[in-house]
Amino acid sequence: MPGKLEFSFNSSKLGEFILDKEVMTIGRKEDNDIHIENLAVSGHHAKLLTIFEDSFLEDLNSTNGTYVNGSPITKHPLRNGDVITIGKHELRYINESAAASDEGEKTVLIRRPDTPVTRAASKTDIDPHVVEFEPDQKNIQALDNAKLQILNGGGAGRELPLKKTSVKLGKSGAEIVQINKRPDGHFIVCLNTAADGRQPLVNGEAIGPRAVKLENHDVIEINRLKIEYYLGGI
Repeated sequence: MPGKLEFSFNSSKLGEFILDKEVMTIGRKEDNDIHIENLAVSGHHAKLLTIFEDSFLEDLNSTNGTYVNGSPITKHPLRNGDVITIGKHELRYINESAAASDEGEKTVLIRRPDTPVTRAASKTDIDPHVVEFEPDQKNIQALDNAKLQILNGGGAGRELPLKKTSVKLGKSGAEIVQINKRPDGHFIVCLNTAADGRQPLVNGEAIGPRAVKLENHDVIEINRLKIEYYLGGI
């Protein structure tokens, strides 16, 4: 189940927010999901990305910064009990189920140097809040047998079955993506870009802030590593 944020000011609890949307924003403007009326808070101060039970916090180049447990952050994976400070307000992240599964759903591939090569293929960008169809049994079986195959570097040919509902690929401090299994397919989202601004790609196109549905034989490029997505039985 999704986590929540307990909202407080000067140790007085003002309310709480359930993280039941994939993307939520925090800021002074009224169009934010979490509205904080304070001059120390930027109009659009920070963003929350929630994928299944995991939530990630990103500062949106705010004037006064976003802090977690007293330290400034740019992007930060939230853990149960983390305290977010924005201006003089605090938001405590509560999610005991995420804490229990923190180490069980993460797969990391080590970066290997290579030259990026793009490969054209069709892909469809899907609104992450809409399920467009109810998959039949054949689709379910194909998703259960889906896998990734490394195409270059020292690990070329290695296969990674996508058995878990959520798999992370990347390296701390570099590009990181997460592939999520949903009833209508596998979707990839970008959690972190490289320090030099390089972004993860699918078929040569930057993933950006979207949740992108993977199609059979799509090629993911992350940290100069090329990985092909195979949909089982197709």
